[in-house]
Amino acid sequence: MGAFAMLESGINGALGEVLDLKGIRSAVVTRNMSFADKIRTLRTLVDIFVLDREKAKSFDKLARKAQGCAETRNIVAHNPFRASPKSDGVEFFSFKASSTLQILDIDWSIDDFIQKIDEITSIDNGLRDLEKVMPMERIARALMRPADTKSTSALGGLLGLGSATTDEQ
Repeated sequence: MGAFAMLESGINGALGEVLDLKGIRSAVVTRNMSFADKIRTLRTLVDIFVLDREKAKSFDKLARKAQGCAETRNIVAHNPFRASPKSDGVEFFSFKASSTLQILDIDWSIDDFIQKIDEITSIDNGLRDLEKVMPMERIARALMRPADTKSTSALGGLLGLGSATTDEQ
């Protein structure tokens, strides 16, 4: 649960980074969003604002993996469990009831838990790399932006960078 909480915190940070929101602004935006909404929003924003298509694809892949972690979290959070009679871990009592009843056989060893925690941590670390990418993306967009005839500098591009980086997108 702790690893998942850190992942969600990282996703909140990534959303804040892409939206260029800090502190309380970022917290207000992400607080009332479901985990799935955060992932969908992050994927859309990365697609729009990360110019390097390979990096955008990489972050999108990580975001989709993060979505899969929600199921792992739900198993731990919403199912009763006991010491496993088959392994050194736990047995979860879980079922699905869509159109039919399915009793799920979920037994995680200590190694299974460690693997799941490592996977969640790896995804979290990868998504936190947006903090390194977004400042460069903002500079690249500012360099590509044509001169604003209303600004004090009619130069745009590199020479208009100072005013362009402070403009709202």
